[in-house]
Amino acid sequence: MDPTRSAELYHAGRERMADAVRDLSVDDLDRQVPACPQWSVHSLVSHLTGVAADFVVGNVVGAPRPPWTAVQVERRRNLPMAEVLDEWATVGPQLEKLIVDGTTSHPLVCNPYVDAAVHEADLHGAIGSGRPPTELRLATLDWMLDEPGPLTVITPDGTYSAGSDGPPTVAHTSSYELFRAIFGRRSTAQILEWEWDSPEHAMTWSRELAILPQTSVPLND
Repeated sequence: MDPTRSAELYHAGRERMADAVRDLSVDDLDRQVPACPQWSVHSLVSHLTGVAADFVVGNVVGAPRPPWTAVQVERRRNLPMAEVLDEWATVGPQLEKLIVDGTTSHPLVCNPYVDAAVHEADLHGAIGSGRPPTELRLATLDWMLDEPGPLTVITPDGTYSAGSDGPPTVAHTSSYELFRAIFGRRSTAQILEWEWDSPEHAMTWSRELAILPQTSVPLND
């Protein structure tokens, strides 16, 4: 993606999420995020802030695995949300400038809107703040599913390939459901509900599609 567009997508999502949580009560900030059950709303925003802070200083060793994200959350656990948002408002623009300046080629650093889009949907599932815009979801799908694969997923917005090994087959679903499923936010049972051209292969792909650990509990967001 064009660096300027990447920075713009990230900036807009950052602003939407900051606005959504800025005036939440302590109880709402402590609410569990269904798609990230180890995290509260406060933890999720702490992670997003920590991602920006780490990317700006080049701390990418271990990204984006759990030990790396756990440090981000723990460092901000006892901070008021206002302070976390103030930090994000500082490091976020620095990250956006880093992207536009083209001084890094790290794929995660260059495309932070991808992780932010996933967590914006997670946040919506926790507090009803609104799904990420269609443009952002489709940009994320284009970035994630840009290689040929044996699974073809047809949505009203486009056709996508997924997987590196598995039986060739075709599935039909919405772009939003595909967006959530590839990041582990849909259960096997939910993916099985898609329209499959080869039902005998549906079980295999319903377990193999997600690039992150798949939820065992159906999520509706």
